[in-house]
Amino acid sequence: MNSYRQTLYSSIIRVAANAVMVGAIFVGMYQSAHSSGASELVFCAWFFGITVPTWAGAFWLTKKVRQIYPAEFQSLVELPRLGQRLVSWHVAETSMCPVIDRR
Repeated sequence: MNSYRQTLYSSIIRVAANAVMVGAIFVGMYQSAHSSGASELVFCAWFFGITVPTWAGAFWLTKKVRQIYPAEFQSLVELPRLGQRLVSWHVAETSMCPVIDRR
């Protein structure tokens, strides 16, 4: 169930960030049309001023979602000198190399 929630919440975060980015385009165009200065500079200031914090927040929220709802075969472990990290693990079912048992 955690894999489903992780995927769902991560997708919602990405869609919301993209919607804010489209809104930033409209805000930047509106502000550049109403400014007396260089319109490219005003557009870039508004667009990147909104977009960069939005995507930084989206990446941070996605990281938190992955920590709260780890997917299958993922665990949050405490590593020496690195702190808490999300790691993936897989248990081998069979050995690829045959083991010779000598008696």
